[in-house]
Amino acid sequence: MAASEAKSEAAPAAAKPNKTKLIVIVAAALALLGGGGGAAAYFMLGKKEPAEVADADEQAEEPADKAAKDVAKKKKKKRTGAPVFVELDMFTANLRDTEADRFIQMKLVAEVKDAAAGEMLKTMMPAVRNEVLLLLGSKEAKDVATREGKERLAGEIVAAANKTLEGTPAAGGVQSVNFTHIIVQ
Repeated sequence: MAASEAKSEAAPAAAKPNKTKLIVIVAAALALLGGGGGAAAYFMLGKKEPAEVADADEQAEEPADKAAKDVAKKKKKKRTGAPVFVELDMFTANLRDTEADRFIQMKLVAEVKDAAAGEMLKTMMPAVRNEVLLLLGSKEAKDVATREGKERLAGEIVAAANKTLEGTPAAGGVQSVNFTHIIVQ
């Protein structure tokens, strides 16, 4: 009989930790579900649709910004093969600042649509360099001080290079330019 009383006293003691364990598991599950629901609401309700953002941006952009945006869109397009890059020589030009003598020095790599466009770009390099140097000479230091200014400049360089390639088999062959070195002093 003493053994049976010991078993009945041990049974309620063993049942109590199981209830505590169950309460902890249920509380953890509720916290996890609440956190997941909050995260889902944040991501679903907190952002605008990409189409709405693009429409608002297109209405407010300037023509110079449009060239930079076109370059960014071309970069995002799916590539069918390995990209072709053409390294351009170092560019050094005086900037059009009135308060001090300032200059820009930069090195570029142009991404072209194919190897033939790359060869044509190399052939036309003196004319391309001329266009880029004239473009750089028309800028002020404040025009290229920010990231947006540099992106705008890259778009303008692409437009200048493609202008030089007009009338050749590689017309429109320069897709983007990347700065590998840039100093403004």
